[in-house]
Amino acid sequence: MGGSQSLSAGRSPTDPPRALDSAIDDALALWQQDQPQAAVQALQCLVQATPGAHVAWLWLGHLLDRLGQPQEALTAHFQAVTRAQGAGLWTSEATTPAALLPLVGQAIQRVRLGRRELFLGAMDGLRQEFGAQALARMDHAIRVYLKEVEQLPEHPMQRPKFFYFPGLPDLPFDDPMLHPWARQLADAFPEIRAEALEMLQQASGDFRPFVELQPNDRMDNYVAGDSPDAAWDAYFFYRRGRRFDEHHARCPRTSAALESIDLCRIPGQAPEILFSALRPGSTILPHRGVTNTRLVMHLPLVVPDSCALHLEGFAPHVWREGELVMFDDTYLHEAWNHSSSTRVILLMDCWNPHLTEVERVAITRFIERVGQLKYGQRG
Repeated sequence: MGGSQSLSAGRSPTDPPRALDSAIDDALALWQQDQPQAAVQALQCLVQATPGAHVAWLWLGHLLDRLGQPQEALTAHFQAVTRAQGAGLWTSEATTPAALLPLVGQAIQRVRLGRRELFLGAMDGLRQEFGAQALARMDHAIRVYLKEVEQLPEHPMQRPKFFYFPGLPDLPFDDPMLHPWARQLADAFPEIRAEALEMLQQASGDFRPFVELQPNDRMDNYVAGDSPDAAWDAYFFYRRGRRFDEHHARCPRTSAALESIDLCRIPGQAPEILFSALRPGSTILPHRGVTNTRLVMHLPLVVPDSCALHLEGFAPHVWREGELVMFDDTYLHEAWNHSSSTRVILLMDCWNPHLTEVERVAITRFIERVGQLKYGQRG
């Protein structure tokens, strides 16, 4: 391992406190005392308590590699590199303590090669079953994600925050009826609308802010308006793939309509389905979605005057009750309600209809592997 030299010798002003250095040194001492599992457990406890401790992640990855656990090591190295570089460190020799240069160089190389193998390797079974051509667009999208290929959407307002899949039509709005189930959803409009209104009128309707604020964040970064009660509220049926069983039970006709159609299902990510309530005098500020592999479907339920959806660079879209609209939320977009009553839509994500069935499976596997790498989840 090259010894358990004190890390404080290579500290910079932005490194963690000396108490953290001492805790890392104690873990490395266990390794030197031939207690490898105890050393790993000590570092695992340390990063769990202090997730931003990139140096602890670095040593954890190194020890796991030495123990013959390459996948777990890759996850730790990924955390180390992304957290350090996110803080402006380890981007050059000048931003890397000299004592850590060899380990940092190894970690960066492991992450670069390991991610490629992890993501492209996840497609091997599909490639064998359906042929290389069926996965050609997916393989290219992964290389774009890994920055092996430079490719951006042609329209400057379309910039996915997470994953761009080249080769799909770059339409801001698309035909909802490309989904075979769209007519079925539209036909359920009267029942869905009635249940949305019932939930909206109940004090215990379980509407809550759509935006989950992070520490030091502010709601007015997302929702603004000329009313002190400006708000974007949600009654969730699914959020990031988690089903809200009680809400389904309270809205049985909406639930039946949703469960009868082909939903986009990605563990920990999708579906995302809700009654979206934009309160009077509210504006959802411009923002972008994560990937063009999923589009957003709206079934407008209650639409007062002076309400619209606006994708930057295009004319505002005015919702009409009962008329589905499907759009690519990776375009910069906003929505407003300048009326004196609440606007309500059924909002849901759905697969981009221009993907093949094989590509949908491949994208699901890719996102699972990203989660595995980022959060230590198993694919």
